[in-house]
Amino acid sequence: MRICLLTTQELDADPFPDDDWPCDPRPFLPDDEWHLEVLEDKRGSPGRVRALVENGRFDLFFNLCDGAADQNLPGIEVVQTLEECGVPFTGATSVYYEPTRTAMKAACARAGIATPAFVHAACGDDVERAAAELTFPLFVKHYSSYASVDISRHSRVATPAGLRRQARKIMSRHGAALIEEYIAGSECTVLVAENPIDPRSPLTYTPIQYRFPAGESFKHADLKWVDYDGMAAVPVEDTLLAVRLREESARFFLEVDGAGFGRCDIRIDDEGTPYMLEINPNCGVFYPPSDPGSADICLANDPGGHAGFARNLVAAAIARHRRAGSSGHGGGESKAGCPDAATSNGGRAAEGQGDPAGAGQGSVPRGSSREGDDVLGRDAV
Repeated sequence: MRICLLTTQELDADPFPDDDWPCDPRPFLPDDEWHLEVLEDKRGSPGRVRALVENGRFDLFFNLCDGAADQNLPGIEVVQTLEECGVPFTGATSVYYEPTRTAMKAACARAGIATPAFVHAACGDDVERAAAELTFPLFVKHYSSYASVDISRHSRVATPAGLRRQARKIMSRHGAALIEEYIAGSECTVLVAENPIDPRSPLTYTPIQYRFPAGESFKHADLKWVDYDGMAAVPVEDTLLAVRLREESARFFLEVDGAGFGRCDIRIDDEGTPYMLEINPNCGVFYPPSDPGSADICLANDPGGHAGFARNLVAAAIARHRRAGSSGHGGGESKAGCPDAATSNGGRAAEGQGDPAGAGQGSVPRGSSREGDDVLGRDAV
């Protein structure tokens, strides 16, 4: 298969920049023919992607561009261009690419998944309402962010005065803040992927629990990027909890119109109830073994590993492209005349990796109650 890898990283740079960590899927699909395309200009990236499509060389676009709306990095405009061209591509669709935290809260409510009570605050009156209606301690963060932007030890507040101070800071920097009840307990993450055979039954991977160093109880920017040596991440030991985490993460993925893959962050209270915090579409993955991200750790605990995951992403992209063609929304030949990648040998579903939602799992009844890329090692969770 001829694959065009779209990324914002110059993966073949030698030496690779010391302040970055490469996300490279190519070693896991060694039999395919790869072309590396580094997109650095947000404004110019759509034109470059169209030129690549019109070239007609590629069966599939493996998209790792993940720039946020407020970053000068290619992101959703790359996805939108691929959709407009009608070519198969891996990863998030434009609908799923960057949901706000408020939208994710609404998805939890529709799916019957517990999530911390919250207030979206854009002014002082909203902050006072949060102080009156929510139960302290509270947690203040960007209403739609990535990489733990502006999350610090001060994000958890125990008093109205602390809330006002932290909310003013976040609102002044970002225009609004999400204020939610802080869930004391543990924190877990679950990797979810689109199922190429049955998109209504997402694949889930081994849930991972974070173990924080003494004095820490949640992930913040310093713990993620600086003081990461004390961080550990291990498979969830409680079998029933692991089953529930996988089942709820799969339902959440569907409720936010998930495509490609994403990683769910979840807090577990002292009574064992999971509270969904968010999903990270196109989360960081394919980091070096010496510096794995949270998704990489999930894959390290799966029989199919990274190779199975990469094959699944390709198969899901082709299956999605095929379904779009049969429904009259594109597919087959693209608007630019791209060959139909659904006929290539990469379209087989990956075997032995991930578990379909609900497979062998106990059920949780409906109605029960962009923190960005997390990396262990140099680039810590």
